[in-house]
Amino acid sequence: MSTKLFFACAITLIGALTLAAQSGTTAEGLKYTVLQAGNGPAPKMGQEVMIQVEGLDSTGKVEFSSRDLGYNIHFQLGKETDPISKARDLLMTQMKKGSKYREELPYSLLPAEAPESKKSGYIVSIIEITDVMDAKPAACDLFVETAEKSGIATAEAEFKALQKNNPKGYSFFEWDINAAGYKALEAKKVDVAIALLTLNNTMFPNSANTYDSLADAYAAKGDKEKAKANYQKAFQMNPKFTASKEKMEKL
Repeated sequence: MSTKLFFACAITLIGALTLAAQSGTTAEGLKYTVLQAGNGPAPKMGQEVMIQVEGLDSTGKVEFSSRDLGYNIHFQLGKETDPISKARDLLMTQMKKGSKYREELPYSLLPAEAPESKKSGYIVSIIEITDVMDAKPAACDLFVETAEKSGIATAEAEFKALQKNNPKGYSFFEWDINAAGYKALEAKKVDVAIALLTLNNTMFPNSANTYDSLADAYAAKGDKEKAKANYQKAFQMNPKFTASKEKMEKL
């Protein structure tokens, strides 16, 4: 599953606020309500957070859930420098581990790639901060650098060596590797994406998302057989991955 639009929709442009203000509207027009004040550590810039997200429709029904789909959303505060990420990161530093809040984002504030059919109304999300940790260099970032300099085979060997010899010195989060794979796809580096997403699938074989993402990479490559096989596996593992079934049927 692609991370870019999902992330932009679920973790959105937010102005500064404090936990003292339990609800309100930011200058950007975002409505927010703190549902649960966490009692763990407050994340700092440079640290990493793990979150869960639920997206609700206008009736309050859950349309998607990262927890139901079987993966955690993970990122480092301050790593991304676009306006949306900066605003999101600022919000996170004012929360604590265990915090949960509701946000209503006007569709008009979404990035340009948002569907035109969704330019009115709001995206309603429930966001929970489930963990805060010190940052480590991401092994997937090193993979991309090495692949560009020395080739995919060298990058794979280096990645596996880090897993074996220095697993505590680098991070190997499913979400990070998945995101790196999609960035490679966007950059038209399909073989790099396939290699990364294959590693992710090997590390997290019980995650339907790793099969769906690998299928997307094979589809981009034009390998319909492998794409269909992985879409089918994703849907079989988790029937809530209806998008996998739909993409498989279109091939």
